[in-house]
Amino acid sequence: MIVKRIPFLWLTLVCYSLFITYVSLMSGHGEGDFTELKQYKIPHLDKLLHVAAYWLYALLALLASRDIHRRWLVGCLLLLLIFHGTVLEYLQITLTVGREASLPDIVANSTGIVLGYVTMLIYQHFQAHQHG
Repeated sequence: MIVKRIPFLWLTLVCYSLFITYVSLMSGHGEGDFTELKQYKIPHLDKLLHVAAYWLYALLALLASRDIHRRWLVGCLLLLLIFHGTVLEYLQITLTVGREASLPDIVANSTGIVLGYVTMLIYQHFQAHQHG
């Protein structure tokens, strides 16, 4: 059975990656739709959501790959997430209607990934000191 061969965290990561892709490529529905973030009147809500989504994306990726002890492989994984976010921004202007890509969105995505990495480093530091 395939589920036994694919660890739960990797399956979760794949599902979250598909979710991020789907949400990023949804067409904009316009005013009144829940995806129209301006209606919530929260400053920079769009960027906060980008940071949070990619923070979680990085945490899931790092947890799924926790058996990888080579720093360069972890770096490649994080770069792959940044690449994914950047490609999705580009695809928003080529494949969707009512959506736009922006450099600040790419920066917010990348910031979330870096914060996810820092969060994991802090977690690992406290784990090591608890058991050490």
